[in-house]
Amino acid sequence: MSQDNLDNASQVLRKLDVDTLERRAGRLSKLPKITFSGEIPSRTFSLLSEADSCFVNGEYNGCVAVLATAVEYSLRKLLNKKSKLETLIDLASEQGILNEREAKVLHKLRQYRNNVIHSDLAELAKGVVLRQQEVILTEKGMVPMSDWKEAKPEDETMKEVASALTAEAIVEELVLNVNSFLCELYAGTLKESW
Repeated sequence: MSQDNLDNASQVLRKLDVDTLERRAGRLSKLPKITFSGEIPSRTFSLLSEADSCFVNGEYNGCVAVLATAVEYSLRKLLNKKSKLETLIDLASEQGILNEREAKVLHKLRQYRNNVIHSDLAELAKGVVLRQQEVILTEKGMVPMSDWKEAKPEDETMKEVASALTAEAIVEELVLNVNSFLCELYAGTLKESW
């Protein structure tokens, strides 16, 4: 790699850091600090850390994929069984490793992960209602030409927009719940603030 390429890449990253720092800091402040005193598998810990990093950086698709992998790996180790995530969640629930609420959260994670990985925009946008308004662009800016209307995303572009707009909130809820579950499972402690 040439020095010019390295300098250019460094400059791009410095600008990106400045431009996104506030949003990343906001997401980081939502994550609890976790300390594990129990025996958490190193792969689970590594995957959980990576999922948190993806969340902080706004990489929601990657976050959900890695988070589901952390859960699947953990359940495989605990149950000493190699099965699909859905089966592992059901078995862990049957054996009392998961309570009803935790099983429900993990099934939501599994389903959301599947929708993301398979780009099922219809499912990702399901239940989302967008607000739209007709505007005209003038020298003074945009001027409303209609009242706000609610609209369900119908075409692929609007489904993409709807899924992108809701991703942060959905993934945040999943990350917080899975962090809490894994913390409890591996005798960890949560600190709510940084």
